Amino acid sequence: MKESQQPQSRRLKQQLAMALGVSSLVMAAFLTVACAKDESAANADGAAKQAPAQLALKDGPAIEFRGTLSGDVLDLAPMEGETFTPEAKHFMATGENPYKGNDAEIKKGYTIFSTACSGCHGHLAEGKLGPALADDYWTYPKNETDKGIFETIYGGAAGMMGPQQGRMTVDEILHVIAWIRHQAEENLKNGGAAPHG
Repeated sequence: MKESQQPQSRRLKQQLAMALGVSSLVMAAFLTVACAKDESAANADGAAKQAPAQLALKDGPAIEFRGTLSGDVLDLAPMEGETFTPEAKHFMATGENPYKGNDAEIKKGYTIFSTACSGCHGHLAEGKLGPALADDYWTYPKNETDKGIFETIYGGAAGMMGPQQGRMTVDEILHVIAWIRHQAEENLKNGGAAPHG
């Protein structure tokens, strides 16, 4: 009787080991999937925190833009080869710069600023031949708004600051403005404004 119980006991142990093995595999697969879902959710949350809030872009008739010196209405017709981006159309309809606070667009703005503007305004908009742009003082108070500084850049100002209409696209100017605003914020965070130029 003991001999017949031994093979049966052995068979039960093998079946139990097999069942535990299968259970372990099922549990391991479940944990792998569960952890992957948690990691995906964490990555999605992290990406959502890093990405700036997407502004609902508007399109409509352009608001009125006026030259800083003359007060004349500025002609916002596209220059040769320029196609207005959705962001440019939004700005022209609302006066809101959709690139504000968007790190990738701000970097583009610095690239444009460094080639088109830094010769007069300094590499960090600290002022040189032209005034500082990243501090809390404006030669033209209207430049405190994005619409106002756009009008100054697009239509020109006193001295050597000629109009950028026909030299820079509306979209490029918006990128530059986003960078100027960012630089001013950084200067204020770091204990003060850039020196006046």
